[in-house]
Amino acid sequence: MKNIKKVLAALLAGVMLVSLAACSSKSAEKAETEPAKEDAGEESGEDGVKIGYISPGPDTWYLRAEEGAKWACEKAGAEFLSVNSNRDSEQEQTNIDYLIDEGVDCIVILSWNEAGCVAAAEKCKEAGIGCVVFDACGVMKNHDVDITASVDFDWQSMGGTYVDWMNKTYPGEDYVFINGTVDSVVCQTVESSLKEATADSGEMKCLDIRYGEYDPEKAANEVEDLVNSDLDFSIIGVINEDCAAAIITRLQDLKVADQYHVFAQNGSETGAELMKAGSLEFTIASSPGLEGAVAVFAGIDAVNNDREPNQFIDCPIASVTPDKADDPEAVISWSVDEEAWTSIIKESFSDYAYFF
Repeated sequence: MKNIKKVLAALLAGVMLVSLAACSSKSAEKAETEPAKEDAGEESGEDGVKIGYISPGPDTWYLRAEEGAKWACEKAGAEFLSVNSNRDSEQEQTNIDYLIDEGVDCIVILSWNEAGCVAAAEKCKEAGIGCVVFDACGVMKNHDVDITASVDFDWQSMGGTYVDWMNKTYPGEDYVFINGTVDSVVCQTVESSLKEATADSGEMKCLDIRYGEYDPEKAANEVEDLVNSDLDFSIIGVINEDCAAAIITRLQDLKVADQYHVFAQNGSETGAELMKAGSLEFTIASSPGLEGAVAVFAGIDAVNNDREPNQFIDCPIASVTPDKADDPEAVISWSVDEEAWTSIIKESFSDYAYFF
């Protein structure tokens, strides 16, 4: 009897060891197939909000806007899923559908054209999710479809700001303008406001507008062609500072830089350096990084708090001359600036202060 009991005890111990080994094996297998939260990368935070972000292309402005959007998601504890349309309208439509299929709570889109903004708004409404458009010059006011929010700079005022500066600094002198792309709502708005302000001033003429397509080499080529033309101008306006840098270099290569005055738009690090060098005389600063962050905060806040639709939110801009090139209040950093951005958002966008 004692021997039988010993055998049964041994068998029972063996069964327990096999069971423990099986459980251990299953636990190890589960650990291999389910990544830990800290390694999950796109794992959502405590709020459980999932933001789908659409960037229109690879330009510096767009990259900084995306960095700001990602920073905002990190601050809010939200998941960030980003796609790029590479200035392809079909790809943009595909990206909208993809993000909806991925189950995002809100799409934040920076589109280079009005059609992209409208498509995102309509598809998001049909899917029952939020939609924030930014850098769209308020185009959604012209369409009967609800969105979460439109976040923007006051692009319409910029033409008047440029004309005021030209009238004050170089009265009676004519100018040319190197714009971005024909179909960009931002470029269309800046161009129309420039034309309107110029006509109202009666003090100068815009002799030509060319399109550099945000390509520094193409923009420089357009200016060289203008310099070699019969047009009598002394001021060159440029839609962004990367193109302004290439234009200034080309003027220097042509040994005519001292004959022209250059103004631009952006307030980027490139622009600040050009100002310090004395080659860029005026710009309007606007941070795409901060704008992207505010757009994402607006989307997450609406998901969290069920805000009223169709908010229109303005981001700060500032006129900058060389003496202000190092002033952080005038030139808001394009790249993530934890201290400065936090202070600006708490002060100017108090609804989002709870994210910090």
